[in-house]
Amino acid sequence: MATISRFPFTRHLRAEPNQFILHFRRGRAVRKGAGLAYWFTPLSSAVAQVPIDDCETTFVLNERCADFQNVVVQCTVTYRFSDPERAATRTNFSVSLASGAWLEKPLERIAALLSQRAQLPARSYLITVPIVEAAQAGATVVQQRIEAALHSDGEIAAVGVSIVSVQIDRIAPTAELEKAIQTPARESIQQRADEAVFQRRALAVEKERAIKENELATELELARRQEELIRQQGANTRLHAQEDAQADRLRAEAEASRLELVATGNAQASRLMAAAAAEAEARRVDIYRSAPSAVALGIALQELARHVQAIQHLNLTPDLLGAALQQFLRERAGD
Repeated sequence: MATISRFPFTRHLRAEPNQFILHFRRGRAVRKGAGLAYWFTPLSSAVAQVPIDDCETTFVLNERCADFQNVVVQCTVTYRFSDPERAATRTNFSVSLASGAWLEKPLERIAALLSQRAQLPARSYLITVPIVEAAQAGATVVQQRIEAALHSDGEIAAVGVSIVSVQIDRIAPTAELEKAIQTPARESIQQRADEAVFQRRALAVEKERAIKENELATELELARRQEELIRQQGANTRLHAQEDAQADRLRAEAEASRLELVATGNAQASRLMAAAAAEAEARRVDIYRSAPSAVALGIALQELARHVQAIQHLNLTPDLLGAALQQFLRERAGD
C-alpha cells in the first residue's frame, strides 16, 4: 500500500515502484505513474492505486465427472495488470486518503472473475471423463484448456488484466471416493509386498532345506566313514588276533617240540643212566660174587661207614659176626 503522511491542510503520498498511482482532481487525472511521491490537498483529490507486479490467486472448482462423481479442482492463476488505467476504470482501486488502504477489495473481484472464467473450460472437459481418468491425467488437460480460455477471454482483457500462468495444483475426488479409488492400488501394493514376503520366506525355507540336506549328507558321509573305520578296526583286530593266535600256536608248537625233545632226551638219558646203573650194578654184583669174603666184608664195612649217619638202629648178632670171622680166618689160612 502507498504511504500517506498527514499534515495540517495537506497530505504527502509515497508509493512503491510496483504500485501504479492515479491521482484525480476535480474528475481529471493530474498525476499517474509508478513509485510517485508528492504533496496534495485531500479535499479536492482522489487517488487510485493499481499493483503492477505479478499477482496470484488460488481458487477451487467443484465439478462432476462423467460417472457422476464429484471432483475438486484446485487452480492457481498468476496475472498482472497490463493496463492499470483501464483496470482502474473497471474496478475500484481507490485508496483512503487517511490510511492509504483500499476502500474496497479489488483483487478479490478480479479473483472471482478469473474463477468464473476458468470454470467453463474445466467443466466442459471433466463431464466427459470418468473420475479415475480425471484424477490420473486430467490436470494437464484442464490446465491447457483453462490457460487457453483465459488468454482468449475478451472480458479479462477488458479489465486490463493479462494472464501470466495457470497451474492446476490438484484434481481430487471426495475423501471417501479417493479412499475407495486408492484401495485397489493399495491392495495391489500390499499383495506384491505379501508376495515378496512369501518369496523371501520360501527362499529362506529352501535355503534351510538345502542346509538340512547338506547337514544330513554330511552326517551320512560321517556315518559311512565311521562304519568303514569300525569295519577296518574289526579287520585289524581280527588280523591281530590271527597273528597272535598264529604266534601263540607257533610258540606252543615250538615249546611242545622243545619239551618233546627234552622229554626224549631225558628219557634217553634216563634209559642210558638206568642201563649204565644196571650194568654197574651187575658188574658190582659180579665183583661182590667173585670177590673174597674179606673183600666183601671190607666193602660192606665201607658202605656201612658211609651210611652210618643215616642208620638209626643196627643189630649185630653173634651169629653174623661169628660166621663172618670164621670165613675170614679160613680164607687167611688158605693163603
